[in-house]
Amino acid sequence: MGKKLFSDPKLSENGKMACITCHLPQKGYADNVVLNLDNQGKPLLRNTPTLINTAFQQSFFLDGRSNTLLDQISSVFTNDKEFNSDVHKFSNAILKDSTYTTLFKDAFGKISSNNTDVIKAISSYISTLNGFNSKFDKNIRGEENNFSDEEKLGYNLFMGKALCATCHFMPLTNGTVPPFYTETEKEVIGVPETAENRQLDDDLGFYWSFKEPLHKGMFKTPSIRNIALTAPYMHNGVYKSLEEVVEFYNLGGGGGLGFDLEHQTLPFDELNLTTEEQNALVAFMKTLTETVSDVY
Repeated sequence: MGKKLFSDPKLSENGKMACITCHLPQKGYADNVVLNLDNQGKPLLRNTPTLINTAFQQSFFLDGRSNTLLDQISSVFTNDKEFNSDVHKFSNAILKDSTYTTLFKDAFGKISSNNTDVIKAISSYISTLNGFNSKFDKNIRGEENNFSDEEKLGYNLFMGKALCATCHFMPLTNGTVPPFYTETEKEVIGVPETAENRQLDDDLGFYWSFKEPLHKGMFKTPSIRNIALTAPYMHNGVYKSLEEVVEFYNLGGGGGLGFDLEHQTLPFDELNLTTEEQNALVAFMKTLTETVSDVY
């Protein structure tokens, strides 16, 4: 039922927006656009993140304003730019599809009178979008032995010189902090407004919710699993390619670009990665890609 609801635009007030509008399975449950559109056809604030392995997160939305998946989904329902529908008011349009009557009775023993059960069903479906069957996973488990020399170099750089794994902790890569996995990493990295790298983006991230100066420009560490499927990158979709992302970090993030960032959590100095090393990092990150049929 959750899968069916995930794709149903009747959940939104205007009947035109569904979860799948922004989270497309064939695109790693992202959308490959810089900013998707709201229910009025205007750009949303941030780039669409993947939903894969969401069940293993401890923080939701790029600004961490929800602590549970249920709350995150509820926020989409009540957001006037998205579904714009009351969580406590069930869409009668849904029940015009007789299939739902059976599904609701099977799942909850009754036909729902509000969207609470709808949100639970969608959450249950999203929680199944997990998979650890990438080339990386199969090699690390010893099921395959086909990493190229470039991919091996990229992995070692990821874990070492390039410092990627200091935020993108293996194996989840989504900032969920080991060994207890009860909190989520959040960082100030100084993402620019445009790919020309001339001006700091004005989205303050965590600060909008928590109002602490050190949170200005802070965002949750995103997953890099299936990253080859989910371009463009960063919270504002500013970079079209992984090569651009690696170069941004190689230069020292926003601080390295010359932005005034009092609380940047990245080292300001350059990583001094060679072109060969940067290419190897990209090659490794592509080994974290799973085919849709493997997982879904």
